[in-house]
Amino acid sequence: MAVEPELIRNVCLIGHRGSGKTALGEGMIGLASGRSGPAGHRVLDSAEEETERGMTLGMNVAMLEWKGRQVNVLDTPGDGGFVGDAFVAQRAADCAVLVVHAQDPVQVVTERVWRRGEKEDIPHLVVVNHLDRERTDFGAVVEQLRERFGPNIVPLNLPIGREGDFRGVYGLLSGIAFVDGEQREEIPEGMEDEVDAARVQLFEAIAESDDTLLEKYLEGEEFTTEEAFEGIRKGIADGLIIPVLAASAERMIGVDRILDVIAGSAPSPADRSRWVTEEGEEVACDPNGPFSAYVFKTYVDPFAGRLSVLRVVSGRCRSDEALVNPRTGTAERLGGISHMVGKDRQPVDEAVAGDIIAITKLKDTNTFDTLCKPEEQVVYAPVELPEPTTAFAVGAKARGEEEKVFEAIRRVVDEDPSLKLERSEATGEDILSGLAQIHVELALERINHRYGVEVEARAPKVPFKETITGSATAQGRYKKQTGGRGQFGDCHIELTPLPRGSGFEFENAIVGGAIPRQFIPAVEKGIVEAMQQGSIAGYPVVDVKVRLYDGSFHSVDSSEMAFKVAGSLAFKNAMEQARPVLLEPFVRVEVLAPTELVGDIMGDLSGRRGRPMGMEQRGDRQVIQAEVPQVEMLTYARDLRSITGGRANYHVEPAHYEEVPPNLVDRVLAANAEEVEEKAG
Repeated sequence: MAVEPELIRNVCLIGHRGSGKTALGEGMIGLASGRSGPAGHRVLDSAEEETERGMTLGMNVAMLEWKGRQVNVLDTPGDGGFVGDAFVAQRAADCAVLVVHAQDPVQVVTERVWRRGEKEDIPHLVVVNHLDRERTDFGAVVEQLRERFGPNIVPLNLPIGREGDFRGVYGLLSGIAFVDGEQREEIPEGMEDEVDAARVQLFEAIAESDDTLLEKYLEGEEFTTEEAFEGIRKGIADGLIIPVLAASAERMIGVDRILDVIAGSAPSPADRSRWVTEEGEEVACDPNGPFSAYVFKTYVDPFAGRLSVLRVVSGRCRSDEALVNPRTGTAERLGGISHMVGKDRQPVDEAVAGDIIAITKLKDTNTFDTLCKPEEQVVYAPVELPEPTTAFAVGAKARGEEEKVFEAIRRVVDEDPSLKLERSEATGEDILSGLAQIHVELALERINHRYGVEVEARAPKVPFKETITGSATAQGRYKKQTGGRGQFGDCHIELTPLPRGSGFEFENAIVGGAIPRQFIPAVEKGIVEAMQQGSIAGYPVVDVKVRLYDGSFHSVDSSEMAFKVAGSLAFKNAMEQARPVLLEPFVRVEVLAPTELVGDIMGDLSGRRGRPMGMEQRGDRQVIQAEVPQVEMLTYARDLRSITGGRANYHVEPAHYEEVPPNLVDRVLAANAEEVEEKAG
């Protein structure tokens, strides 16, 4: 029998790398299992590559029970290269637990996940972790958080002791000190003034979250304990109170209090309706409503197959339930339903609205798909993920393994939608892109370890093109005599430039039957094929007009093939005389950054031959717009991170083509020659 939505708590652990999210999650799991600390083995971060690197590389899910509540914990990566999973978790959960490091609380990823939380309208709790470290000051951290994220941030408990002497926490609502596993109903010695000031701040926040409590507070009446806890619960759900909790996850100080706050005060799925269909209809967390669920994570195991993790939005479901995927129209039947505890699963008979469950072997359902009843179909929108900033051209390292390699890449991309695999029509390359170099490199490692195939990865080619700046006329004559029937085709063309972006134009100006009508398409086809390799560096030719104005034929030897070759020869001859030039692609760049970094970013873009196109304010940050040659952007992700300490992000889209400056043409030709030599070698 499934628990009801009111008893479920879905929380995601978010924050920067090294803040201790996973250690906190392990501590929670250990306490819920009846231990005084984490399990002897890792429940979260159990993947081989996570163990090797000592960091979370993807979302991990664990269900635990605490004081009558079912708590689903989503642990997320803190490295910016894997922040996509944190964004997904903020969609699937009902409350975000922001874990910050007491020595350096507001880092780049802290700000990114906070901004995403505001966009997703998800309530927050804050945990100040590592308070047992040197040079830590809980009060200073709270003030820093208030300055950055607003006055709704208020302490819910206070640390007892500092740095190496940190030994417990004092609950401001309960009035109980929790030290070394013991409870004392007294304010620790020397903390009286600190407790009084923090209580005033907390009770003001509680009063402002409810009109009735505000009236009572202004009249000087005290809240009952029940009123205070209800005010906290309501204030968190409405985003009016963001409680801060003190902890040291490594020493298991304050972890039980965090669990108490999650179980007692964090919103349940029934408290807030955050789910809206693509049509804009709000869907209530109703266990008796029509069933719908959202697939927010997919795990692909080469042996066990696909495991889909779902947030049940409404209704109930049991194993063997017949559902439909509205995106594909495919019927899906639920296999065994289970709760995840890291890589382990606990089977359950039924799942209810608000729960997070795992389903095996869905045949045609991907991450961000919706599952529902055929007669009551709804679709929930996919999570908006960060733009990829790092790209590699990929292919099979060993000949004959192309199919295996690309099937493995597709599986890894299915597991992590922050990765993208696309075919570049301009260069003919398959491009794998991700949020950072480590993000793509890890994907390639996984492919090698899991599927036993090696991927060749290199920097993608820049799609240069060629055009002409003058006009020219030329003849293309193809004559071949063999023992039998010969080949003859002859054409005269005029080649002229077109405005940038016009493409290709062909004009048939033949009069008097100089070339029979049936051979005209063959001439055009030969020209189009010749345009695939220009005369400067072999890049495609664009923005030209070809006028076919004369020619001759042979009544016996002329053929489509002969006129196709003649057209190709005529184009190549005319191209060499029409002052050909090399074109390079420009991209439109938008950089979002703190105001104080604008000068450094603008200087760097100018050094890349970029042209500023404007600036605008977006919240408390600046958006810098520029047009930059694509060849100058190959290392931009890495360089921007270095310049800004990772505090800026950017978006790129194609803009237009411009002529390569004469002083840089040799550099492009040299790079081409080097590539040819490598292939020959």
